[in-house]
Amino acid sequence: MIFKGLPDRTLIDHCKEGNDKAFNELFRRYFNKLYQFSLKYVKDESIAEGLVLDLLLKIWQKSDEIRTDGEIAPYLFSAMKNTLFNHIRKRQEVTVPLDLVSECVMRSSSPAEDFEAKELQFAYSHTLTQLSPQRKKVFVMSREMDMNHKEIAAELKLSLNTVENHISASIKFLRRELQKHTDIALLLAICFFL
Repeated sequence: MIFKGLPDRTLIDHCKEGNDKAFNELFRRYFNKLYQFSLKYVKDESIAEGLVLDLLLKIWQKSDEIRTDGEIAPYLFSAMKNTLFNHIRKRQEVTVPLDLVSECVMRSSSPAEDFEAKELQFAYSHTLTQLSPQRKKVFVMSREMDMNHKEIAAELKLSLNTVENHISASIKFLRRELQKHTDIALLLAICFFL
């Protein structure tokens, strides 16, 4: 069966029956539109792409739950907007250079706070060593040497996209690994902003 000219509603019905070719047509129709929409909110291309892919995967997995009359576009863009807002809300991250961690350690008022700040600094340093050498170099140049993506790309003779992908992947990895130390990170953030 040819799906290219079929209306969205028909494609959704076929998706509910598990027809991956119908889903592929929906994907082809809407991926780029959703991606361009996402870039308005998230300036990182790799993050925008990942969010769109995640949303479309959820649509495929839960296609039997979709309730829409006719066009699916309003539903998709509404779901994409919710996905973006959730991402932005979750991403309220504080990245603190290591020299500020040392300042915070010197300002802390108790031995317990000193210990926790040193533990976080150790956890950060240890987690950083788990990155590949190239990814670590790119991340350190960005976060600790305050170089922008273009400067890093020029110095390391990498494409801008490669630099952005390294940084994005590093942040995801560090965030996941350092979640084990959330109490310490919270203390550090409070100390940093006082």
